[in-house]
Amino acid sequence: MESQEQFTNTISYIATCLSMLCGGTTSLFATYGSSFSEILGFTQYETNMVASLGDYAHYMSAPLFGYLSSRIGPTRIIQTAGVLMFCGYLGLGYAFKHFDTPQEHASHYVASMSLLFALVGVGSKAAYMSSMATTASNFKHSRYSGIALGIPLSLYGLSTFVFSSVKAHWFERDSTPARYLVFMASASAVAHLLAACFVTLKDKSQLVIAGAARRRAQSAPRSTAEIKPAVVDKDSPPSSSEAIELTETRRRRMTTSVPHDDSTEVVTGNSVEDTATIDNTSKRRMSLDAAHITPLTPLPPQPEAAAAVAREPPIFHRFRRDPAAWALLLGLICFSGPGLAFVNNCGTMVRAMSHKTALSEEQVGQYKDRIVATQSFFSFASRLAVGYLSDVWRTRLRLPRAGLLVLAALLMIYAQMTAARVTRLEDLYTLAILIGMSMGSVFTLAPTITSETWGANNFGICWGIITLGPAIGGHVCNLIFGFSWDEGLVRIASRMGPETAQDRVLCDNECFAPAFVTTVKIAYLGLFFFTAVLFMPRILAVWRFKRQA
Repeated sequence: MESQEQFTNTISYIATCLSMLCGGTTSLFATYGSSFSEILGFTQYETNMVASLGDYAHYMSAPLFGYLSSRIGPTRIIQTAGVLMFCGYLGLGYAFKHFDTPQEHASHYVASMSLLFALVGVGSKAAYMSSMATTASNFKHSRYSGIALGIPLSLYGLSTFVFSSVKAHWFERDSTPARYLVFMASASAVAHLLAACFVTLKDKSQLVIAGAARRRAQSAPRSTAEIKPAVVDKDSPPSSSEAIELTETRRRRMTTSVPHDDSTEVVTGNSVEDTATIDNTSKRRMSLDAAHITPLTPLPPQPEAAAAVAREPPIFHRFRRDPAAWALLLGLICFSGPGLAFVNNCGTMVRAMSHKTALSEEQVGQYKDRIVATQSFFSFASRLAVGYLSDVWRTRLRLPRAGLLVLAALLMIYAQMTAARVTRLEDLYTLAILIGMSMGSVFTLAPTITSETWGANNFGICWGIITLGPAIGGHVCNLIFGFSWDEGLVRIASRMGPETAQDRVLCDNECFAPAFVTTVKIAYLGLFFFTAVLFMPRILAVWRFKRQA
């Protein structure tokens, strides 16, 4: 039974990894984002509007899917993710294949493409939240929860690297990204529907096994002298006396090899019984028989426990009143916004810097794919490394994981300064490495901190709320980039004179450098809030001590 359960959990973990590997493809927007202006005639501001609305849908749906993952399980959520991503990518591919260059109805096309990319974002977040909630629940008692969460997260970051490499090898010669987007639709649907067949919650599998054992025990013939008949609902949870009998049987098997320890606690059902209570099981069963109470009669709940549960506020209200939650949310807004500004626009930056080189159109497309793949690979590597490092940092060095958040914020500040000083096409490689490492680190640390601070059972709801931060920050910084780009294009056109043709006006680093000068300041705010997360427990402890005094 134990080996079968371990095998089931391993297959479930592999299924979540598959879902994450094929779910983190929203960053692929950079590989085909320039096609919106080249094929559909969008301005850079309109292109960034599509990316921003997709990010909004991606992150704003996180609380919903976090709640549903903890209520209906991950299977249906992952199936929904596959359907949504299939529809979104298939619609984008159809649009690039059949739409003419819009001039008069540009707003109509912007709305349509935004809706289609939003479907991709919502599906990606559904796969992310269901997989992360499942992993956090299945590994909530493990001392290596950081690396257990880090592996699926690293695969989520590696997703862009894998599929951008596929595009560079097999779809780069295409004049439009239509065929590539149809491939993404098929791959997303097949991967998620396959993963949904095997993913399962560990706690739910234990409940199913316990329910089957209870039904077999109830159907077995029993002597009327030992047990009086009783009418029991089949769907009702096990009673306290049943839990006592199961615990007594388990204790008898264990006493032959395990010495008695008075401090041992055994979890039975919804109560915790110490060994002294278990030793008095026979006396309690005799008292039940003497009082003509059947073994299937539930014991009355303890008034102290019931009162404690009644006084416990809902997780949303506790989370909303926690200053650490607000600090982490604001930190993610100010940290992820500058990072997403590069992730969504690095393809546009490659095209701008390529005007100073002799690269052909095909070579520029390959360079763009390599920049996106570089950012994705270092995001993957940092997620994996930081997942292990944070466990060592926490368990052996006894230091809070939030200290690594501060280091990642410093790395983001340096990356934004580098982006503001880009002068060569090769500088984008360095920028992609810095952004990938910093983004991967934070998006590995933040979920682990959330799970440890507010509980693995509440992970879906709490992390879903916190991930609203990247939606807000990404939208603001994407609009800053788009506005800066269009303003720079107007300045260059005015210098070249009104008689210059529009297609002869080419942007360079002058169009995007002012945007990153602004995002550096936003990144400094992220450092401030992450520092507040680091010192918030000590600050609250001092405040509560002074309040009680």
